[in-house]
Amino acid sequence: RYLNPEPYHVLISEYMLQQTQTQRIAERFPVFIEQYPNIHALSNTTKQEIIMAWQGLGYNNRALRLRDCAIAIVDKHEGFIPDTYDELTSLPGIGPYTASAIMAFAYGIDIAIIDVNIYRIYSRILGFSDPADANKRMIASFAEHAYPRGKASEWHQALMDIGATLCKANHAVCNECPLHLHCKSAFQVQMQVKKKSRKEPSHRDIPNRIWRGKTIECLRNRPSYAESKKLLLDAIIEDHINTQDIHWFDHIILPSLVKDSLIEYDMQTQIVSIAS
Repeated sequence: RYLNPEPYHVLISEYMLQQTQTQRIAERFPVFIEQYPNIHALSNTTKQEIIMAWQGLGYNNRALRLRDCAIAIVDKHEGFIPDTYDELTSLPGIGPYTASAIMAFAYGIDIAIIDVNIYRIYSRILGFSDPADANKRMIASFAEHAYPRGKASEWHQALMDIGATLCKANHAVCNECPLHLHCKSAFQVQMQVKKKSRKEPSHRDIPNRIWRGKTIECLRNRPSYAESKKLLLDAIIEDHINTQDIHWFDHIILPSLVKDSLIEYDMQTQIVSIAS
């Protein structure tokens, strides 16, 4: 991030940052912007084109939500990205955090921003080593009063950097943290014990979300972005296919991707293709 960036660039980067590592975004962002230099170019793309352009960023349904968002901005806001909270949160794929980030980073508006890193820092400043012990309403109130007016962008970017490098969930470097004099948890942060995560719906001990991504990736690599169901299943499983695999692919993976408008499936020809 940088100060006073182009609102369109902030919009794209915040969509990408929702569930993708920063390093991967740093690689893909320039390529994406070259292909879609403005909101109008993005709104005019097809589903297939945006899914192809999203390669390497994961969670492909975000690409479609971004396209829908661009279309809404062009249709409802004449191509200008809104700068108000209500207008932003009414757009596809934009929640409270993303709306606040766009307002502060793109328009320099005074507003509190709370992401995972900032929530953890504020929790520890207030004396909660484990953010899970903090009260969300308390953190929201603290966030509203903590940032210096006129410098919301700089303040929150700095906090995000501190959370990513010093005040980590499982490693706090309090002696290097510029906030340690104001932090009730300084030098006594009890590292979080990793909570046992809920088991994801899986197949062959691999989460279905990974299989969904592999399916899209296989189709991306086909010359016509299409493949027969049988050959596609062979390509993603890369092992002997059994009846359980076929049933799972037919009733879980394909229907979920069709529902999310990421693929099209012709039952008569049994051809699977990236949505057009």
